[in-house]
Amino acid sequence: MMVKPPFALGSAVFGAGKPVLVGSLFYKADRKVLDHKRGEVNRNVLTRELRAVEILKERVGLDHAIDIIAETPKAMESYLAILAEYTEDPLLIGGLNEETRMAGYRKAKEMGIQGRCGVNSVAPATSEEELVSINESRIKFAVLQTLDPSAVYPEEKLSLLKGGLLCKCEKAGIDRAVVDVGIIDFTSAWLAAESIKRIKAELGIPAGCAPSNAAYQPLGTEKITRKSARSMNVALNTVIQLAGADFIIYGPLKASTYVFEAAAVVEGIKAYGARLGGEKMMDRSHPLFKFLPKLM
Repeated sequence: MMVKPPFALGSAVFGAGKPVLVGSLFYKADRKVLDHKRGEVNRNVLTRELRAVEILKERVGLDHAIDIIAETPKAMESYLAILAEYTEDPLLIGGLNEETRMAGYRKAKEMGIQGRCGVNSVAPATSEEELVSINESRIKFAVLQTLDPSAVYPEEKLSLLKGGLLCKCEKAGIDRAVVDVGIIDFTSAWLAAESIKRIKAELGIPAGCAPSNAAYQPLGTEKITRKSARSMNVALNTVIQLAGADFIIYGPLKASTYVFEAAAVVEGIKAYGARLGGEKMMDRSHPLFKFLPKLM
């Protein structure tokens, strides 16, 4: 049976009225990675980035999770071991192939950290073998991916969830899920925002996406500068936040240095408006109380 929000994954709470920010590590262009196949990392640089996130979390009042992108089973096992040592943040297992993800599920159980690990992601193409592996690992949290050619509009994403993805969760033993509505370019941002609203309203499942996918896409083709890509990332994050996103995958973890405070300002203003509308706020760690007063 699916747990109703808000619910926790390790130190992060989803569906609590403010988004969990999710930073990615060990992707192809991550210069901290010395060997993508073996999972060897420059630990000095990694610890500096993780420490910066810890400082930002405390400063602004937003929770954080880490999206692990691994190329091989060996690399995934190495990354999990390293991160379990250096951070208490929740870890989302998101390898580039099924074999790598399944190695991550097994390693998480072996290390006894499955309680703060999640699957990223369960999708229409997720195999029965992988669902069994998730179940055996006793990982109970998953991101449900609705980025699919058959599900462009909000009603199609709802059908995809009702028609298969939620059933896959049951087979995998998942009892806490969030939905990634998918975003591929600037024009799909509006559809992503509408999908977040519809899914939350009709299914009661926390929802969000990765606006950074659209923001950084033109950078890869040298149509914009890195500075412009960062500005666009913040703008897209804001659009998704105003739609009520419960999580935002903001891109490389090092982008936390410009994403956290911008996101906190948006959440603080949203919460102020909610208070004016009569809503009560008990979470004193919310950016409205934690961060906005520092700017006055």
